[in-house]
Amino acid sequence: MTIFYLFQNSLLSLSSNMKFDTLLKTFKVQARLNKTFWDENGMLNPTIRLALLKVAEYFYDSIKLENKPPIKDVVFTGSLANYNYSKYSDVDLHLLFDFSQMEGDREMIEQFFVLAKANWNDQHEVTIKGYPVEVYAEDYQAPHVSTGLFSVMKNQWIKQPEQVTPVFDKLDVKTKVNYVNRLYNHFLSLYKKHETEGLDASIHKLREKIRQYRQAGLDKGGEFSTENIAFKVMRRVGLLDKLKELQNAVVDANLTVKEMK
Repeated sequence: MTIFYLFQNSLLSLSSNMKFDTLLKTFKVQARLNKTFWDENGMLNPTIRLALLKVAEYFYDSIKLENKPPIKDVVFTGSLANYNYSKYSDVDLHLLFDFSQMEGDREMIEQFFVLAKANWNDQHEVTIKGYPVEVYAEDYQAPHVSTGLFSVMKNQWIKQPEQVTPVFDKLDVKTKVNYVNRLYNHFLSLYKKHETEGLDASIHKLREKIRQYRQAGLDKGGEFSTENIAFKVMRRVGLLDKLKELQNAVVDANLTVKEMK
């Protein structure tokens, strides 16, 4: 991350109804599954399947843990395993484990795998046919809200997707995204003025609130909940990345010791 990138175009121009509506139009149902990944019978391209298994293997090998449990399944999900894909989609690859086989506190185990996932995704930029791969690690009993779940290991559908027309409140989505955008620009203004005391905590709290807000939407209304659509819009315009980069810049600023005059 560079300071130049952080400052340029800091005010996201979402006030334009035309631009916002154009972005929301990407949340639509396609006539068929993405033909780059799936054949006409809805089966995964063999070459892509092997590539996904290879990514899963590398991720598993990167987990530094004694007596780590074996992988129960590797699941391909998300919009590319569904009819609502777009140019903004990524490959959601979930490695499933049986956490009950592991010794220790359940919350600590879950946090370990969250950090392992975050570390992998931060260090690697793997793409398949131009789509970035996002790797997850979770308990096999964790609920999945996606309407499309494909077992890469077994080469079969766990849950076949359906063509469901998305219904969400566009005005509510825009309101929520613009609210977070205004907070981002306020935080950026404080950073530019070197008023960084407590700023790291404020940004962290906002990012955590966004995560919880999205999860609540997924639990309540699924993939096309207003909360999840708002989250995806924030990701597509780069707002989530900018928040993360700003928080890192604030931490660096607070840890820096200036030269003595």
